[in-house]
Amino acid sequence: MKDEEKTRDELISELKTLRKKYTELNQLLSKRRNLNEIGGTETILVVDDNESTRRTIVEMLKTLGYHLLEADSSQNAVEIFKSHQATIHLLLSDVVMPLINGPEMAKKLLKLKPELKVVFMSGYAGDKIINDDVFEILHYKEIFIEKPFTIEELGLIVRQQLDKIE
Repeated sequence: MKDEEKTRDELISELKTLRKKYTELNQLLSKRRNLNEIGGTETILVVDDNESTRRTIVEMLKTLGYHLLEADSSQNAVEIFKSHQATIHLLLSDVVMPLINGPEMAKKLLKLKPELKVVFMSGYAGDKIINDDVFEILHYKEIFIEKPFTIEELGLIVRQQLDKIE
């Protein structure tokens, strides 16, 4: 079956599977508490329309050693991505944002740089983010993290995505 033909129920089921993986990652965290093991020096573009949330995430990732760029909207993220001279290794984006949602914006950036790693995040329950515009989140098969999260959870998921071999 092609991804485009998936039903809402199938996508919700896939989101539940992603949440199960998230729970398994949490269990793995109990064994990997050293922040040095989940940190890095790569450049991450953080996109969230909520300033307080975005600042908190940026501070968490700075603590882990990453270089950060931040955007308050998908439009600004695309501009930053196009104008930034150095490599951006990972996009960490909220799913639900005004005008252009996270998956739509990620799709644009992946056209510019197909090897870009992506992690989506949301504070909404799974069935609330599954709508026609947000089906992309599961089509990409990228990692999803549910807000709120700890620095350890975020660090582990970011590190695993950065280390993933395509």
